[in-house]
Amino acid sequence: MSDLDLSTTSEGSCAVVRVDGEIDLDNASDLSEVALAAMQEIGPSLVLDLSGVTFMDSTGLKVLLAVHKRAELAGGRLVLAGPTRSVNRVVTITGFDQTFAVRDTVEDALAACAEVPRPADSADAPPTPV
Repeated sequence: MSDLDLSTTSEGSCAVVRVDGEIDLDNASDLSEVALAAMQEIGPSLVLDLSGVTFMDSTGLKVLLAVHKRAELAGGRLVLAGPTRSVNRVVTITGFDQTFAVRDTVEDALAACAEVPRPADSADAPPTPV
């Protein structure tokens, strides 16, 4: 059984969850619970600080995808901050770097977190004539 340390703070309207340790089958549900609770308490946009994650398996990716979808449905977004080399490799190999916003630092992630994209249908719609 591996240890996972989780802590939550808020920066403006974005929740920040710092993750330290290994994300695997034994504790991925802990990450899910903390991330969803942070979004519920602070707001739908979330930064996951992954700079302290030493390992992540497919259950970790599944949690990230579920949190990403929940954030989008609530009108927010998920931004991954500072993923370690091993985590970044997993995210890139699986193609999830095209799904998740990934930034090098928490500060950059917070800036991206604040830029909530407009829904695709309104962004692609032609302007209404006046």
